[in-house]
Amino acid sequence: MSTTTRRPAPDRILRRPAPAAAAGPRRAARRSGSAGAGDRRGRPRGGGRAAPDGRRWGSAERTWDDHPLFGRARPGPIGQDWPVSDQSTPRSTGSVDPDRLAALLGAWSAGAHGTLAQQLGVALRDAIRSGLVVDGTRLPSERALASALAVSRATVTTALDELRADGLLVSRQGSGTVVRSRPAGAIVGTRIAEHFGPTGAIDLAAGNPPDAGHLPPIQVDVAALLAAGEGPGVQPLGLPALRAALAAHHSEHGRLTDADQIHVTSGAHHAISLLVTALAGAGDPVAVEDTAYPGIFDVVDALGAVAVPIRTDHHGIVPDALDHLLREERPRVLYVQSGPHNPTGRLPSPIRLRELAEVLDRHDATVIEDGALAELTFAGRQRPELADLCRRAVVVSVGSFSKVAWGGLRVGWLRGPAPLVERTMYLRLNHDLGTSIPSQLLALQLLPHMEELAARRRAELAERVDRSLELLAELLPEWSIRAPEGGSVLWATLPVDDAASYVRLAGRHGVHVAPGSIAVPGRAPDPHVRICVDRPWPHVEEGIRRLRFAWRDLTAGPGVVLG
Repeated sequence: MSTTTRRPAPDRILRRPAPAAAAGPRRAARRSGSAGAGDRRGRPRGGGRAAPDGRRWGSAERTWDDHPLFGRARPGPIGQDWPVSDQSTPRSTGSVDPDRLAALLGAWSAGAHGTLAQQLGVALRDAIRSGLVVDGTRLPSERALASALAVSRATVTTALDELRADGLLVSRQGSGTVVRSRPAGAIVGTRIAEHFGPTGAIDLAAGNPPDAGHLPPIQVDVAALLAAGEGPGVQPLGLPALRAALAAHHSEHGRLTDADQIHVTSGAHHAISLLVTALAGAGDPVAVEDTAYPGIFDVVDALGAVAVPIRTDHHGIVPDALDHLLREERPRVLYVQSGPHNPTGRLPSPIRLRELAEVLDRHDATVIEDGALAELTFAGRQRPELADLCRRAVVVSVGSFSKVAWGGLRVGWLRGPAPLVERTMYLRLNHDLGTSIPSQLLALQLLPHMEELAARRRAELAERVDRSLELLAELLPEWSIRAPEGGSVLWATLPVDDAASYVRLAGRHGVHVAPGSIAVPGRAPDPHVRICVDRPWPHVEEGIRRLRFAWRDLTAGPGVVLG
């Protein structure tokens, strides 16, 4: 089996747009926060640099209490000058790419009733009314859309005629077909949604345990709820007992942590969203790897921030590229992953991590370190991590019960400076009032078993990955796949410019995988396919065989047309 060589990312770094002049005072206020007069990162002028003795913030050697930006001694209340997204009615004056529209429609013909044209009409109507396709958007030509959807042009024409009759579309000679609807709020981030396939298809896209069958016996009854002593059960920052237990867990591994530095969230994705929103605003640069967790792009896009890609190689982020980006772009926050990378499966060496920590310290950077997959490193969790190595940079850690235990718990957490934790609480209260108390009680029972559960999960996933790689090498030798160093995801390189069309064709064969474009900035064309093998083996085996049938159809000649 061959191994893939990553295509080098372009040297050009995306530049964030210059802020409008009228936004200057407000942007300056947001950057300085409540820390008083200072430079653009909010540091006090005339000294006041963090940890002059070289000890690490948040470690057993030093806490964040005296940090000039996040410390308790920081004067004044938490700033309320938070970015506010534009709530005006969205209206597009551009067009939508046929492949992009096909991706937005998803598995529109799976399990639906009526003719293909009727099913397509329903899917288009739903996309318009939900805001996925906004008012004023020009649709692709009927021929191009038919090709992207693998249906006949007559099917597309019939579906569009139905929407024209309903007044949702207007077609003019020379101008094409344009959406005309009562505008709904535009849906900005859809990458995570594309992980969830149609009911009935073999799902090899979403990367979570298939069920909770591997968990030890746990239960919650009314007596346990009463014993928790939480009264009405609304705890925006989380169950105090779970916060204390998570703080003790971090302290045991050398990061001195108090309970008020823990925010229990509804999963790691929720924690990442809160942190990015707390640390950046519309138009601000947010640094991400050039191939990254798809959810970070949804978060950044929804905020109106700018994802600035960092060049990587087979060992992760390139230190020189990071140094250049931090110096030239000065991002508000950097998002990285510890443990096996999602989706590439790579793991940075301890030497590379130390080099990155030196760069981050040199720039006094603020980092979100996502450890959701860290316990699933096949050789065991790699320590130290950036949160242990950085001495000046502020590293906020994110954890989750979803990958080791069960995604249905919807329990994760973030660990950071207490003022930042409090800020995320206020942001959260705009949307919900806290994570489910019963789920937190179950997580509290699972916490003492997490190391045992992680060891069992690592062994099972390593075996599943090996069998999958062998079968893929046999059935799809044209593909190139580098064996991951942990997790459940295979990052396959196909001999095509863009795998999006193949992913849609695979869906027609009843197997759902994710295209590589969801993991890169700007959804640029990408030749990769993301395959999750954390499923029972018969399920995975049948899914891979269907992937082979889809590949055979794609490479056999003219595209398959269903009707």
